[in-house]
Amino acid sequence: MSIFKRAFLYVTRKRGKTILLFAILLIMATFVLTGLSIWKASKAAQLDLRQSMGGKFDVFPDWENSPYVVKETVKDSEVDEETGKTSNSYLMYSTLQFTPENITAIKGVPGVKYCSARLEDLLPFDGLSLFPGTLPTDAKYQGCTKVLGVCDTQDDQLFTTGTLTLSEGRHISADDVHTAIISRDLAERNELNIGGYLTAHSYSTEAQGFTGPEIKVQIIGLFTSDAVERFGEMVTTYDMIQNRVFVDSQTAKEMDSGGINYGFSALYVTIDDPQDMARVVDDVKALPGIDWKAFTVEVDNEAYENAAAPLAALNELVVTLLVVIIVVSAVILALILTLWTKTRIHEIGVFLSVGIRKSAIIGQYLIEVLLIAILAFGLSYFTSNAVAGQIGNHLLDQSMQTSSEDENGVSAAAAAVDVGTDNLVQKPLPTENGIQVSVGLDNLAQLYLIGLSIIIVAVSASSITVMRLKPREILSEMS
Repeated sequence: MSIFKRAFLYVTRKRGKTILLFAILLIMATFVLTGLSIWKASKAAQLDLRQSMGGKFDVFPDWENSPYVVKETVKDSEVDEETGKTSNSYLMYSTLQFTPENITAIKGVPGVKYCSARLEDLLPFDGLSLFPGTLPTDAKYQGCTKVLGVCDTQDDQLFTTGTLTLSEGRHISADDVHTAIISRDLAERNELNIGGYLTAHSYSTEAQGFTGPEIKVQIIGLFTSDAVERFGEMVTTYDMIQNRVFVDSQTAKEMDSGGINYGFSALYVTIDDPQDMARVVDDVKALPGIDWKAFTVEVDNEAYENAAAPLAALNELVVTLLVVIIVVSAVILALILTLWTKTRIHEIGVFLSVGIRKSAIIGQYLIEVLLIAILAFGLSYFTSNAVAGQIGNHLLDQSMQTSSEDENGVSAAAAAVDVGTDNLVQKPLPTENGIQVSVGLDNLAQLYLIGLSIIIVAVSASSITVMRLKPREILSEMS
């Protein structure tokens, strides 16, 4: 009789032992499969978080150590009317700036998702009616709005983070000259359309007013805001998101009344994967044509690290639980099989007396357990699906509660996302609604491999005490 037939007959005849072993293996498999599915969901959530948030670093002039920094006195011995104190006004800028070619080179670095730069100025546009802010504005800047000069609006943080969305027309590109993008609300307020023009004058230091050369820009796009100022937020008219005007970099240079900008002093770089931050920064610094003695890099990876902390804690917790479950399952299974093996000494003696090898006997025991395990592991697919999601989100909640909290007592993960402007409502994290846990066929395949390993170890350990005995010793124990 083959060992397969003997194993099948034993399993079907010993129904009590079979049912008990089936229940043990089902519980073991449910825990293991649940842990595997939560682990997979945690890894997927971490990947989704990295892809959705990315990482970012900013490049600024090194104001203290750069040999290219210039400090000019604008007003000497100016007296403050309120305090009576005398002070000097200075203009500080860097003569070494980033060019559009530098930005293009940085965009080409593997791992860089966006590279944006801005020239900011305050200018009034002829006849343009602005949305009023909630803070009073200095008389000098009444009627002014913030003008943002960019190489490419498609890479600007306000657009890449989803704070602003191009609703009509096209983006500003590096080759554009005298072009602008404004908000749809501002266009409707002033009855402007795509193809219309805005006219401004640069600031004249001699006339102390916006009486410089006329600059006319054509509207090529309209944007809408996907975020709004917080209720009760104090904001000036020129800082209202609806009033902002994007222009191309060449136009921004013409509008610059100081005449000190030929490029961009600061860059804002977004990368695909925050885990690659160190490598990407090193690659950017290795680019030729940029004197890094003039600049300093400020890495901002805190948002991702704070948001990913609960997922990292969940991942460690699940791995620990998996190891504990596997070890405990192997020990419990080995103990039960050891007890059952000792009750089969008579059977072992008979098998040995008729010439059946010990390896064949152990093989029969292994097949017996595997026959039950195949059914138990298959059924655990359904039991795990029923509980995995609830257990996974419960563990995630526990991880978030134990993570560090910020100064306001709010979870750092819950306040980690910056949408690109200080006075706008923040977006929720990808994990705000928990993680999506589902048991897949890949998890089931992993379960069968892990389960097979546990069963082999348990059967081998349980058979050692008896299989090392000789037939004479077995007969003496039977008597």
